Amino acid sequence: MSKTKISPRNQNLLWAISGGRCEFEGCNKPLYKDILTKKGYNNAYIAHIVADSPDGPRGDVERSPLLADDINNLMLMCDSHHRLIDNEAEEYPEYRLLEMKRKHEDRIARVTAISPNMGTNIILYGANIGQHAAALSYDSACEALGEDYYPAEDHPIEIGFKNSECRDSIDGYWSTEVNNLCAHMERRVLSHIRNGEPMHYSIFALAPQPLLIKLGTLLNDMHNVRVYQKHREPNTWRWLNDSETLQYELRTPENYGGIPVMVIGLSATITHDRIVEVLGGDVSIWHIVIPNPNNDCMRNEQSLVEFRGVARYAMDTIKTHHGCRELHIFPAMPVSAAIEFGRVWMPKADMPLVIYDQNKERGGFYKTITIE
Repeated sequence: MSKTKISPRNQNLLWAISGGRCEFEGCNKPLYKDILTKKGYNNAYIAHIVADSPDGPRGDVERSPLLADDINNLMLMCDSHHRLIDNEAEEYPEYRLLEMKRKHEDRIARVTAISPNMGTNIILYGANIGQHAAALSYDSACEALGEDYYPAEDHPIEIGFKNSECRDSIDGYWSTEVNNLCAHMERRVLSHIRNGEPMHYSIFALAPQPLLIKLGTLLNDMHNVRVYQKHREPNTWRWLNDSETLQYELRTPENYGGIPVMVIGLSATITHDRIVEVLGGDVSIWHIVIPNPNNDCMRNEQSLVEFRGVARYAMDTIKTHHGCRELHIFPAMPVSAAIEFGRVWMPKADMPLVIYDQNKERGGFYKTITIE
């Protein structure tokens, strides 16, 4: 237990530079309110890195009295981590705690330096994919914002069904989910946009690709939106810069007289026989592909920007050859690309979209929704 009374100046300074949150690595718990009740109260402890007495944790005969009220030797912590670093002092030497303090306070400084007009409303959209419910976390979304934006509210806009037992192999699933998506977007997002409220939206979505495309059409490219991608390795929504921008290729069909089909093969390869099995042999198949399709291909945001351009060009080119007939979409792409594909589609100018989804229980691709 500390024997030193910390000066009011350093108490206030520590609260400021820590953002009122626990500085233990990975904790970040707010110490000015109860997490459940949201009631404000002081739940903080001021911990010494080098103890204020020589016989304390990490104490030193000469340095302890000198550092007892030194802001560089103080950390704001929650009760459990305050006790942990002292009870297990060998596991938490001085250098480790100094590094925790530096990283935490540097992050707080960066985040609080974000311009006041860079607030964003976080939209979480989830729908069942097969037997799996979408795992979406507001905290993970906030972490992904990084130093570009800050959450405008302390809660997300959630627009998906919670605890739904409806599965995407059932026909009624699609109409139910589309109606729910449209209703929630109208009430919680689109009505505010039409009222002229200058809002920015950050989109985090995990759902079957037809629904993600539909979500994109509701947002379209006129609105101030940033779309994020869930990565498998590392497990994060943050845009990464660990790979080169994807190189896309638009492959044209052998003939233009059949049913117009667009295959988007970014996450996996979709072969012609799978299309023919659904639509028959009289098809004109266009492909948007990358050299090595895989589930974790969309690593950096510039790749998504490039995909928007390719998708827009493909829609214009296909319409030139086929007119305003229905365009049949067979997608295998990352969630961010599915949303952006919907955003670049223009309802008054582009071909109606008939969207298919791969489902093992249905024996392959089958028709899900039409967007017109």
